[in-house]
This record gives sequence, structure tokens and C-alpha cells, in this order.
Amino acid sequence: MERTLYDLAPATRWVGRRMDIHDEVDSTNLIAETLAGLGVPEGTLVVADRQTAGRGRMGRSFFSPGGSSIYMSLVLRPDCRAEDLHMHVFAAAVAVAETAAPLLSDGAVEIKWPNDVLLGGRKTSGINLPARLNGQGVEFAVLGIGVNINTQLADFPPELHEIATSLRIASGREIDRIGFAEALLARLEQEIERMRSEGFKSVLDCWRRYFRMAGARVRIGGPGVSEIVEGVVQGIDEQGALLLSVGSGSRVRIERIIAGDVTLLRSEG
Repeated sequence: MERTLYDLAPATRWVGRRMDIHDEVDSTNLIAETLAGLGVPEGTLVVADRQTAGRGRMGRSFFSPGGSSIYMSLVLRPDCRAEDLHMHVFAAAVAVAETAAPLLSDGAVEIKWPNDVLLGGRKTSGINLPARLNGQGVEFAVLGIGVNINTQLADFPPELHEIATSLRIASGREIDRIGFAEALLARLEQEIERMRSEGFKSVLDCWRRYFRMAGARVRIGGPGVSEIVEGVVQGIDEQGALLLSVGSGSRVRIERIIAGDVTLLRSEG
């Protein structure tokens, strides 16, 4: 018999040791934020088969059909400055990429700054990290992860056909959804622990292996961005900020981008 979300049993020590599993919710993030506010321990995991109001990055909606993908939100209580919280997003992106890579051909998996995981240039996973801050610290954060696993092309609305994909579409075969979720949670725990014990560089080094935007011309915009910026990607710095070469000739400068949506314009050269 095929396993369901209720059979989820990750080989972890603290991630998912308490699980709140649902057939359908409005948003796993909203439930996890409520539970976090009530004092549940770090590692509490909310998982749903389907979301009716899934939340993406920067408040956007996240397409969340049932029966084919995984939607989860993890309660975190990190002992870090608010300005360092974003490091957990990079750790999550690495966890998704590293879990997906063995299922696909070499080079198929890419991370689009800062946290979208792409397969063949199309998005298969989104990650966000709403938080409640306490001064310069963090009271709690909720790490939301959605991964399109067995979603088929016909399942996506037409407007997503050119920009979204799934592990099944990219690999050409059905994926063990529960097995993937268990492997992802184990890897997520490993990456978060490594980052917290060894520092952000340990995660960033792995993250860079999946980053292929260097040399691309991009536009940075989106909600909360006061000024649209266009430039050529030079890389990322040691804090995870995107470095853009902006301007031309003697007026070229390096712009440090810490937030925004990236739109690929064209390749240089």
C-alpha cells in the first residue's frame, strides 16, 4: 500500500519530532506561526497534502494542489541576530537541491538567488521565512518549503507552464513522495546544524555549487523594492547578498542586493 503523509517518519533528532499533519489547510505557514506563538518547541513541523492559500516569498500565493507535492513549515527558534536569520533560507535551498540532485541528471538542479530551486531552468521549489522579531533577536521563525514532486504539466495552470516544473516532469518518472520528504527533512536538519556549528560559509560553499547566474544580465524588483535595478551578476558575497555590476564604462559600480525578485534578461557575451 502506498504510504501517505501520515506515515511520514524522518530519521531526524529534532526536525519533525512533533508533527501536525493535515489533508488540507489554508497555509502551513499560518498554522505553524500560530503554534510558534503558543510556545511549541523548535522542530515542530506542519505538513499538508494540499493548501488553499499557500504563501510564497514576499507574500505571494504558492500553487499547492493535492496528492502530488509536499508543503511543510518548520518552527525555528534560532539563537541569532535578526540580520542573520536569512542564512536558514540558504540552508533550506541546499537541502532541497541536494535531495533532488540524485534523482536527476548532472547539472539539472540549480538555485536561483536566493532560494528558488530550479530544474532545467523552471521552478520546482519555493522557500520563505516569516519571523517574529524581539529587538535585535528572533523570537521565532517559520521555514516554509514547498516542492513540486509528482505534479504533471497538465496540473499546472496555463500561466505556469513555462516557468514551473516538478521532479516527475524533469526525471520522467514518478517519485516516492514520502521517501523524498523524509530524505529532505533529514538533509534539512543536517544543513541547519552544520550552519549553526560551523558557520554560514559551510552552507554557502555548497550553495554556490548550484548557483549558475554569474554573468547573466538581470533585473531586481518586486514587492518592497524601492528602486528597480538592472545589472550583470558577479556572484554573491560571504553574507549571501547578490553582487551586481551596474552601469557602463567609467560609471560601472558594484551594487549589493539583499532582497528582491530576480528576472533574467539576457546572457552576456
